Amino acid sequence: MIDVKVVNAVLNSLVTTFKSAAKTDIKIDKPQLMSKIDKSYEVVTTIGFNGVLEGNLIYTLNEESGKNIVNNMMEGMMQVDSMDDMALSAIGELGNMISGAVAISMEKIGYSINITPPSVVEGKEMKVSVDGNILKFKGLIDDTKEIDLYLVVKR
Repeated sequence: MIDVKVVNAVLNSLVTTFKSAAKTDIKIDKPQLMSKIDKSYEVVTTIGFNGVLEGNLIYTLNEESGKNIVNNMMEGMMQVDSMDDMALSAIGELGNMISGAVAISMEKIGYSINITPPSVVEGKEMKVSVDGNILKFKGLIDDTKEIDLYLVVKR
C-alpha cells in the first residue's frame, strides 16, 4: 500500500502550488482505492516519478476548469477562451511547478525521487491506463469545478 506520508506530501505540494501559481483553491475528498481509471477526461496532466518510489501523479480536468486555471495564472494579462497551445503550455508549466514541489516534499520525508517532465494531453473522452496501486481523490476547484487526482504507485 502507499505510505500516508507520501500521500500527504504529494497532496500538500499540489494544493499549495495550485494556490500560489494558479490562484486557485482546491478541496480534496478522502481517497478511493481503484483498480483502474474508468472515467473519460478532456485535459490530462501526467507527472512520472522514479527512484525509491515509482509511479505517476495524474490530474484531470474538463475544458472549462482548464481555461479557468489558465486565466487565473494569466492574472488578466490575456483572456483564454479555448484550450489552445498557449493554454496547454500554461497547464504544463503548472505541472512543472507541481513536480518541483513534490520532489522537494518527498526529499524532506526521506524519499529520494526523480521527476519526469509533465505530459499534458487534450481531447474528447480520453481514457487513462496505468499499472499500480491507484488512489483517486475527487476534488473541487474554487468550490465549483471538478478535478480528479490520481496517485499511482507501481507494485
